[in-house]
Parts: sequence; structure tokens; C-alpha cells
Amino acid sequence: MGIPIRVNPLFLLLAILYSCLGLGREIIIILAAVFLHEIAHTLVALMLGIKVAEIEILPFGGQAQIEDFTALDPSKEIYLALAGPAVSLLLAGLFYFLQPYLNLDLQFFVNINLVLGLFNLLPALPLDGGRVFRALISPLLGFKRSTKIAAFLGQFIALLLLAYGFYLSYTRLTGANYIVIGILLFWAARREGKLLLYSFMRYLLHKKAELARKGFLSCNQLVAYTYTPVKEILNATGPSYYLVVVVLDEDHHPRGMISEVELIECFLEKGPRVSLEDCQ
Repeated sequence: MGIPIRVNPLFLLLAILYSCLGLGREIIIILAAVFLHEIAHTLVALMLGIKVAEIEILPFGGQAQIEDFTALDPSKEIYLALAGPAVSLLLAGLFYFLQPYLNLDLQFFVNINLVLGLFNLLPALPLDGGRVFRALISPLLGFKRSTKIAAFLGQFIALLLLAYGFYLSYTRLTGANYIVIGILLFWAARREGKLLLYSFMRYLLHKKAELARKGFLSCNQLVAYTYTPVKEILNATGPSYYLVVVVLDEDHHPRGMISEVELIECFLEKGPRVSLEDCQ
């Protein structure tokens, strides 16, 4: 489908290390489970009209890099996030019941999909459950604050994994996996707080690049009442023009003018229920 697949160098390093320890078969099974998980995200994204830039295989899972600014539509983010865990749990259940009939030992594949599905449902970024959690609370708290809360939960869970890993290492010498996952999850959770701003800036930089390349851009001007939801206005945005909104009160008197950048910043700060009046 024209979507590149990138493997994180750290995943390759761990794959080589585990293969040298005689766990090559397990690595292949894990890679297959993660790949199917990410393909589920990708297919749902394409069904929703969302562009996928690439699929990255990470040491603790994978990530379908989304090209579009999905923060503007929380419902799409929920569907997109739930697709991966749903497929992982479905595969776990399907092959658990099919295992006796296929005459194959698929228990490890079942276990990996079960863990992948359940772990990703935790309400913490960058996990899928964290994206669902953020989408649910953002109407009340706004995207920026919701992202900080979900990212904090991700760091908290990572610290719990680290503590458990060190405990197992001290008592049984078997906690290395939890330590590695805890470190990577903590780093990814800290990075999530910046990703929303990065997506926003990439969205704007694309327009600036178009403006620099052409020397001009079309301006799409809209007229709207003060009570109009910002979400509806942002549906009219496009990559090849700037959006400017003339705000009118109920008596058709001008109340001001709001640019596309101001609309998105207001939307991220106050959530999807915000109206034009709240942005002035």
C-alpha cells in the first residue's frame, strides 16, 4: 500500500542478542504478532481516510506513524487506537481454540497476542489505551492537559515495571525483560508530551513550506456565529490554503477575525467542545 516499514535499531540489537541465546523462534513470533497489531491500526486508518506515514517496529511493540492531525477528531483516535488490541485479542482467542485442531504448538503465539492486547489497553501513553483515555477526557480538560495526564500515567507504569524487574533480578535473576520494557516505556511516555505539539508544528510547517515554494497561498475565508463549534470550522481546513474566520454575533455584527493557527491552539487548549466565542 506504499507504506514503508522501519525497524528500530534497538529492536534489531535485542533480536540478535536473544537469537544468540537460542530464542530466535520466539523473536520471529513476537515480530509477527506486533506486525499484525500494527497492520490492524493501518487498515482502520485507511478506512477512516487517515494517512499513515510509516510503520515502526519498536522493542516493546510497534507504532503506525500517522500523517494527519488526528487530535482534531477524538472519535477517530478511539477507533484507530482500539483496532490493534482488538485484533491481538482476537488472534489470541482464535488460535487458542484452533490449536488442538492444527496439531501445532501455538501457545507462545497465543500468549504474546494476549499480553500485547491487554498491555496496550492500559490507560497510559504511548499505549493504545492511553490514546483512548486522552480522547475520552479531552472534551473536559483539553488536549494538552489530557496528554500530560496520560503521559504521566505511562511514566508511572514504567517505573512500576522497572521496580518489578529489579525485584525479580534481585530474587530470581530473571527481570531483565521488565527492566528493558520499563526504560523504553518511560522514555516513550516522556516523548509523548511533545508529540502533539510536534504534529501541530508539522502541520503548520507544511503550509509554510508551500508558501515559500509558491510565494503565495490562497486564503479561504469563512463567516460564522460566535456559538459555532471550532471543530466544525476546522473541518474546512486544507493543506494548500490558509483559513480565516470572520466571527459575527447573532445580530450579524462583526466580533473579530480568527486565524487557523489561533483556532487550532484554542482547540488543543480547551477541547473539542470549544466554540468560536471561547477563542476570542
